[in-house]
Amino acid sequence: MADYTGKARFADYPESLIGALEAACARPAQTFSRPERNTVECREYLPPEATAAIILTYDGTPEDLPQLVIRFETRADTPGYLVENEVFLRVPQKHGATLKVAQTDAGLNRMLAALYTRAGGVPE
Repeated sequence: MADYTGKARFADYPESLIGALEAACARPAQTFSRPERNTVECREYLPPEATAAIILTYDGTPEDLPQLVIRFETRADTPGYLVENEVFLRVPQKHGATLKVAQTDAGLNRMLAALYTRAGGVPE
């Protein structure tokens, strides 16, 4: 179950938004992917101090480092398209399934809303 932190409506399929996300996710510690046609992600490794704190806090493993994930999912919705995003930490565990820790940040949410607007969407 996704915990969406933002969403916007677009009149047409948001190709410009996807292009902007891919361009913004180009630093060396970042990876852009499109696991499905209507899903895009930017995954980012965090600085060493934050990484160590996350591993200790959530019983993670140093063999598979945690990442910050920003995921966007697009679906047809009358009228047009709805894009929803979620932001979470992906924390591989020593034992068991990877932990997904929802993240909320007012500054990041404002930045994503501005990105939606610049790409032609109407944030909700």
